[in-house]
Amino acid sequence: MKKFKVFVNGKNCLISVENGSPIKHGFYTTVFVEAANAEQAESAAVNLLKNDSQLRDALENENTDPPRVFIESIEEIHSFEGCKLPRVGLAWFVEGT
Repeated sequence: MKKFKVFVNGKNCLISVENGSPIKHGFYTTVFVEAANAEQAESAAVNLLKNDSQLRDALENENTDPPRVFIESIEEIHSFEGCKLPRVGLAWFVEGT
């Protein structure tokens, strides 16, 4: 299996902020996956985020208004050495700012 670094942009994420109502946020994160090719790496990265309990627990979206994820880039890498697996950080931003 090949190793991939997948840069992901999440949007339409309804999360609560301190002392306020939930508001829409986006996020950026880098996901590291093994896959046969870039297409499978994209799918693996999305599935990893869907099953990420930290991310899921933060979201308050209704089923009718789900979060969306967009793959910004996929890069094949030689090794996971020095990489924080399965993903690095979760940089949140308020949408529309």
